[in-house]
Amino acid sequence: MSDPQLTEISGLVATADGYAVINDSNVERNREKIFLLDSECRVTRSVSYPSSAFDPEDLAVTKDGTLWVADIGDNTTLTGGSGNRRPSIALWSLAPGANAPVLHRLAYPDGKARDAEALLIDAQGHPVIVTKDPVGEVYTTKEPLPSNNANPASLTRAGTFKPLATGTANPYGILGTGVVTGAAMSPDGKRAVVRTMSDAYEFDVPDGDLVEAITGGATPRITPLPSEPQGEAIAYSRDGTEFLTTSDQPKPTTILRYTPYAPPAPAAPSPAAQAQAPKTVDRSFLDSLSLQDITRIVTGIGVVGLLMIAVGVFAVIRSRRKRRALLLAGAPAAAVTDAQNPGDTSPADDDTDRSIDGSDGDSERRGSAETADPGLKSTSGSTASVKPASDSDTASTGSANGGVADLDGTLEPGGADSGRVRSAAEPEPASSASAVADSVAPAQAKPADDSASPATEASSASAAPASQTAASASQGSASASQASAGAPPQSRGPQGSGRPAKATKATKSTKRPRSGGTGPSGS
Repeated sequence: MSDPQLTEISGLVATADGYAVINDSNVERNREKIFLLDSECRVTRSVSYPSSAFDPEDLAVTKDGTLWVADIGDNTTLTGGSGNRRPSIALWSLAPGANAPVLHRLAYPDGKARDAEALLIDAQGHPVIVTKDPVGEVYTTKEPLPSNNANPASLTRAGTFKPLATGTANPYGILGTGVVTGAAMSPDGKRAVVRTMSDAYEFDVPDGDLVEAITGGATPRITPLPSEPQGEAIAYSRDGTEFLTTSDQPKPTTILRYTPYAPPAPAAPSPAAQAQAPKTVDRSFLDSLSLQDITRIVTGIGVVGLLMIAVGVFAVIRSRRKRRALLLAGAPAAAVTDAQNPGDTSPADDDTDRSIDGSDGDSERRGSAETADPGLKSTSGSTASVKPASDSDTASTGSANGGVADLDGTLEPGGADSGRVRSAAEPEPASSASAVADSVAPAQAKPADDSASPATEASSASAAPASQTAASASQGSASASQASAGAPPQSRGPQGSGRPAKATKATKSTKRPRSGGTGPSGS
């Protein structure tokens, strides 16, 4: 079709003299006409619409030669439309020899706009429309069509046509396999064909029920129409043996011919064929998907992705608000970190303060405090080795060295206050406490039992070894002799040469009476 008028062809039928075609030029609507061609595709006549056609998309012909123009296109903005959807659609009928077509207005039953490009006329003269968007909705009317009507007649939903993802090559890939772009009836009315951009689906209509043939679930015969530029129009040849197709192009285009697919007749199986196992053809999952199914799958994936993004954004915002609230409330950084990481169950730092030798953090911190303040340390530069001593050792050694153990087991060294027993209410002298702590804490294997009773201490004293008792008595006698000779008393702790006293808790209920003078009162 090389005539410059024959561009954007959207509908095609075969006639006794050649062909009839329509175009859908939306840019220049005065170019939208019905063209009659001879067998060589030369224009022999053109018929204009009495009023502007909106979007003619398909052409059908009945047995009496009447041409029916399907002015049913209504592209969305996604498919090149203006976005002004039409409230009604129209059919134009052009009787043989007429100078102008007659208008018949129709509307979908729910009043919503749809884009359609396929029209068939059944044996009773009823129109059947198959939509492009949504895919495959089938509408018809059983009432006689009104002519030049201002109020559109209502269509009835009759069923659904389901194209398949055949994989036939076309410019739009898998989407093109589900886009319905044309339809036709065979000259004898016994077959019908619905096409997509990639394939032709042919149905048998043995009893004249066209809607049932398309929507009833019968298996169609599929003829591939591969690699057409934008295949829209389809028709039967005059003898019904071929499909005729053409593409909607802004330039001259060609009418193509296809032989409809016919399944091979079953042949009598040979003995060798009977012996072989029957072969089955596996169909891909995509073959059973319609364009509407694919659209729903893609939409579902998009919705799930948006929900995941929304949940992630909400979690981030919530975390930041919580952290900001804690900072404004003056919470420490650790609390803010714990609030952001509520699942963190790492052990507290205080539990890791124990030293390798098993002493707890309190002993280490007490030693650090003494080191930081030299006034709390003993004047001795060495630390004596200490072994636990019983109460009897503490009492005898304390008397012998010129010191007195107070109620909490601390021995005051000799000096101006040597021999004085400090009351429980008096504060402990710093030097004495530091000396005892310094000598006891490093070597003490385990702290004294706080629950020890006087009875337990007495038992412990009586269980002391005899050698320790004798040594204590000897040391006491020597200290007494030294005191009577006027020598200064030997103090306990790091300065003395004797064994340091063990620090015990105040469990005794009696005090040792103070003796006169500056020396010890004796054993």
